[in-house]
Amino acid sequence: MSKELINYGQGQMGEQSEDNTWKFRSFMENNPDAISIVDLKGKTLQVNAAFEEFFGWTNDELIGMPFPIIPEFLKESVKGLHDQIRAGVQKKGFETVRQRKDGRLIDVSISLFNIRDKENEPCALVFVYRDITNQKLAEAALKESEQRYRSLVEVSPEAIFVHRNGIIEYMNPMGAKMLGMDSVEDIIGKSVFQFVHLDSRESVQKRIEIMRDDYQAVGLLEQKFIRLDGQVFYGETLGLPIIYKGQPAIQVFCRDITERKKTDELLCKSNMLSAVGQMAAGIAHEIRNPLTTVKGFLQLLREDPEQKDYLEMTVSEVEKIEILANEFLSLAEPEAKVCESIRLNEILDSVITLAEFQAILNDVEIIKEFNTDLASVIGEPNQLKQVFTNVVNNAIEAMPNGGKLHIQLNHEGASAMIRFIDQGCGISNERMKHIGQPFYSTSEKGTGLGLMVSTKIIHEHNGEIHFSSEVGKGTIVEIILPINESSQ
Repeated sequence: MSKELINYGQGQMGEQSEDNTWKFRSFMENNPDAISIVDLKGKTLQVNAAFEEFFGWTNDELIGMPFPIIPEFLKESVKGLHDQIRAGVQKKGFETVRQRKDGRLIDVSISLFNIRDKENEPCALVFVYRDITNQKLAEAALKESEQRYRSLVEVSPEAIFVHRNGIIEYMNPMGAKMLGMDSVEDIIGKSVFQFVHLDSRESVQKRIEIMRDDYQAVGLLEQKFIRLDGQVFYGETLGLPIIYKGQPAIQVFCRDITERKKTDELLCKSNMLSAVGQMAAGIAHEIRNPLTTVKGFLQLLREDPEQKDYLEMTVSEVEKIEILANEFLSLAEPEAKVCESIRLNEILDSVITLAEFQAILNDVEIIKEFNTDLASVIGEPNQLKQVFTNVVNNAIEAMPNGGKLHIQLNHEGASAMIRFIDQGCGISNERMKHIGQPFYSTSEKGTGLGLMVSTKIIHEHNGEIHFSSEVGKGTIVEIILPINESSQ
């Protein structure tokens, strides 16, 4: 640009070629930046249209005038600047403020250089102005935002740090405290892996690669860390890729959850002890009742050995204790399951045959409604028979005054649906919430373990069991099992 202006002359500036004059005028008129030319005494020689629009003065108003766009408080410093330019120093992108005709100050970026005559002596100065008001506003807003963010980070109760290539470049005071450092400066420049426990290093490395290579944030993850003194603590971290000081980096947020984990462990132990205590109380209650009966009848037998009824009742109570013990064993150590293909209609027929005598005694009519003979499942026959028998017995006991028990078998899609529908007393919504819990039974004689074991067996067969009931109308137990398609 300066070469285009070197030979520019107007009056004292010397002669110029016609070609250079045309080029210079084109440069002035078509340039979007405001341009002014002043003589060595600071008087305006020419301004372009962009200057007129930018500052509000016309070219005719400014010709021969000292620079009016320089604010009063900057005039002394501008004199020194002009001296430098006359001496041959060029300025590019010099940021300052200038004044419009209406008195408003605006931020500008100025490029300055001199024009030389044919003897290569300075004869004029060229000023190119660019409006940077919006840029300055954006920079101020960014700076304010950064200051607010930094203030929040500095007082954050969570550790926040930035690392690049695994080397820590920033950490807030809470981070230093969490890692056992006296100050933030003690940790800058150290490797993040110096504070990552060996158990968590692989996961940390994978998360860093995701953020660095894929530029994706990673969610919360529990990890183990090591403080400066070697103490291990648990932290919950999340990270995201950012630009820090103009370069890609990774920002990590970390919360110390060591105390929370200890609390959770204590709560878990407390709940476990509570469950054990509840179970122990239930076992004691269930076993104590028949043992009291056994003890009483044994005392009577001691006094009168000929009473066989006492002996039979004693045996009956001992059998109750045996059943209870077997139910506990099935929960703790279930028998090894040998799976085979089972036709549900056959196993249900077997269960109904066994239950018919009890049904007759209770005036209960069992009604079979089998809509398929092909429903076959993979499972352990004795376990499924145990479940069906338990449900049928419960249904019969729920109808002490008689009624009908419908047993339905349907083949629906890839599942077999078995429904047991009784006309018993039903179960209230409040009691329904506790179905399947140990020692909670709808029967006065029950322990509540039967349904618990049944539910466990059905789940082990990849099935589902559902209960629905209405007081005074009856109960429906629905069991869903996956069909063995290979046998169809």
